[in-house]
Amino acid sequence: MDSSSLTKLITEAKKVLNSYKFRPKDSKGKPGSLVMIPDQLTPIIVGDLHGAVNNLKEIVNHDGNLERIKSGKAMLLIIGDALHNDQTGQMLEMQSSIDSLEYVLSLICEFPDNVMYIRGNHDTFDDRLKKSGIAQGAEFRKFLVKNADEQCADELESFFESLPMFIIGKGYVITHAGPVRHGITREELINVYYDINSYMQLMWNRIHEFRGNPSLKEYGEDDIKDMLAKLKLPPDTHFIVGHNPLWNTGETSGVWMNVLGIKNHHIIYSNLQTRAPYLVYENDEIKKKFAIPPKKEAFYV
Repeated sequence: MDSSSLTKLITEAKKVLNSYKFRPKDSKGKPGSLVMIPDQLTPIIVGDLHGAVNNLKEIVNHDGNLERIKSGKAMLLIIGDALHNDQTGQMLEMQSSIDSLEYVLSLICEFPDNVMYIRGNHDTFDDRLKKSGIAQGAEFRKFLVKNADEQCADELESFFESLPMFIIGKGYVITHAGPVRHGITREELINVYYDINSYMQLMWNRIHEFRGNPSLKEYGEDDIKDMLAKLKLPPDTHFIVGHNPLWNTGETSGVWMNVLGIKNHHIIYSNLQTRAPYLVYENDEIKKKFAIPPKKEAFYV
């Protein structure tokens, strides 16, 4: 895709997300950070892709998902970080970010009422974003300017800044990283762009895994309870995030259910090292699915 076509696609996708009818306006009349999903839509929830565009394609075409999206029965919810290859030795590889970006934007434009993307911590050009010492955001901007142009990079940065941060559906909520510590109200959430501390927490917080006092970048079970209470949602609402894969637990599927014993708190991660996992919530039940079948084991005689 040439630079002008990509810029046009970014602009159109931004327009679609900003005009989504179930996205309440903030105090300044701009699209707020909260998205409300209609009860009748089945959510198809995809975690951090980090350039795994083929995983997303497999998910979209798995188990009748595309037909349900087309017919308006389901909504594809991508919970941030579609960009930036996170595999060891590949973090400067940027073509997969372009490929993922184009596919995500195309889906948003093709199905304007049935695809939603929220902001993750990698949806930025900020040079403070580093993984293994590599400033992936800044490197991606350089790549984009070189392979497209400055206007395209500027338009993508505007797209990032316009993205919503939080999703509420019937029986579930979704954000990229975690709850705001001690919670915030629905009105505060709609206006969270103007509260940089809470805004950053939604993109950066991580579950408190270890004993001792949590840091200011961590959240715990009480923060989830507080967040749901201040949003006036039932305490058994499923709280779904990405951002923090718990590979060290021995679970390598990319799905962590009832995280660290916290009932109804789940992490979904759909990157290159997974079999394209995703979550579906229907009939008051959360289900994990894999769009790529497992490899057959080799047996030796």
